[in-house]
Amino acid sequence: MTESSQTIPEGTVTRTGIAGLDDIFLGGIPRTNSILVQGAAGTGKTLLGTEFIYRGVSQYDEPGIIIVFETSPTKLIRDAALFDWRLEEVQRQNKLKIIFTSPEVLGAGLQSPLSLLLETVAEIGAKRMFIDGIGLLGQDRSLPANGADSSLPNGHSRSPFDGPPSYRGLLQQLLEELHRENLTCMFSHEVGLMPESLATLEAAGFLCDTVMELCHDRTSRRGHRSVEIVKSRGQDYVTGKHTLRITSGRGLEVFRRVQAPLVQNLAQPTSIAKRSLIGVPALDDLIGGGLFDGSTTMVVGISGAGKTVLGTQLLREGVIRDGKRGLLISLDEHPAQIIRNAETIALDLQSHIDSGMIHIFYESPQELEIDSHFARIVQTIEKYDIQRLVIDGVTSYSTAVDSQRAYRDFFHALVAYTKFRLMTTFFNYENPELFGLSAYMPEFPVSSIVDNIILLSLVELGNSVHRCVDVVKARGCKHEFETREFTIGQGGITLLSLDQDEGLTALPIENYSSVLSRAPTRESPRRGGARQPSPKRNLHQSV
Repeated sequence: MTESSQTIPEGTVTRTGIAGLDDIFLGGIPRTNSILVQGAAGTGKTLLGTEFIYRGVSQYDEPGIIIVFETSPTKLIRDAALFDWRLEEVQRQNKLKIIFTSPEVLGAGLQSPLSLLLETVAEIGAKRMFIDGIGLLGQDRSLPANGADSSLPNGHSRSPFDGPPSYRGLLQQLLEELHRENLTCMFSHEVGLMPESLATLEAAGFLCDTVMELCHDRTSRRGHRSVEIVKSRGQDYVTGKHTLRITSGRGLEVFRRVQAPLVQNLAQPTSIAKRSLIGVPALDDLIGGGLFDGSTTMVVGISGAGKTVLGTQLLREGVIRDGKRGLLISLDEHPAQIIRNAETIALDLQSHIDSGMIHIFYESPQELEIDSHFARIVQTIEKYDIQRLVIDGVTSYSTAVDSQRAYRDFFHALVAYTKFRLMTTFFNYENPELFGLSAYMPEFPVSSIVDNIILLSLVELGNSVHRCVDVVKARGCKHEFETREFTIGQGGITLLSLDQDEGLTALPIENYSSVLSRAPTRESPRRGGARQPSPKRNLHQSV
């Protein structure tokens, strides 16, 4: 099943109420679908089923029934309280029934014309049901643990399909009964290695309309939970493994995998409006008149070259000149440190943060989960209507994310999302080379992804180090191929005029060629001491 923008009609859908899960079902699950949740022990099957019932009662006024075979109601209520699910309270309101029984009793009840289960359904007007451990239904517990039966030839294992009633027959009968009662029922089934478990799982997976698989994988010393929709009859859904998080006090949260394209029914917007980068005309001229709304820019430079200062000025310029809300995302620096550093060069961030025009999003790179991180960025952007975005420290993602593919997918997803919203976006990348640049971004190439590339370099001239800026790419703009020197002081970045001399031991930067290489060469001045016009830089030989 491939992802589609089609959704099922509102009145025919059951919403699980679990954060993020309905999104990957594109709105919810068709009403009366039978839902199988399979997974190994400890993956969260019981919690998912319990929350499905509790959210139905608390959010959608749909009474529910929970049937457990091996977990006592007392423990179920105790565990639910850790997530603030008040099962006892909804039981007193007669909107929930927790039934502790055995598979044999439930199976026998299905054969009786007077089913106590269906009487309970009618009594509370149940719309949902969760049966925990459906694989136990119909199993003969008198057999040895390995499933061998001495009455069969050569000690063969008895299949759950053998004998009246078979597991498949009981499950089919149960599904038909629940469907007639217009119930949406969820079952959990443990994934095991025993023959009985494999056979019952296969039968349940075939008969149920919707199948979800929960996993808890381990990479190095880190654990990662995921949920995948294996099938769901009657609807489209988002394929692949999505991150599952279990949080005390909240419950389950599902985060769509970043690789999955967002469902959009509108054409990709574009803009012809150009806006000043940081309010410095000389820099706007260098980039070809300013930035297009919705453009993406990669700023490449060594640590200390001025990337964060440039990003801070970009956000402030958006607020002051255009009234555009901005967001700064950092994995390296805490918000308090970012604000303090900006204040030292008279760049006021705090007042714009207090007014709600600029927001800082910080998350530690330790234990970073890329799906949930991306989801939180999207939520922040949409909540505050962000129009300018700065990712300060793209390099940190490469070390925080386990695989380069996930790193690349995150980058692609963020570029696609910001372009759709016509956001002006800056990605600050720390290049490890101090003098000279041999590659923009060693981890994976992005020159074809972003619209603009700005290089911030450190150049040694005489006995001093100078900061330089070059625009090597600007889509749709007639930008200048010039290396310009800049300084960082009160008010941020200032570009020096072409004839301005900043040092006593070095000529101005326009008197040198091959500035981006490791060894800039001094150009000979004209006779009489007048400087020659700056020669055209051969940037491509050193980048």
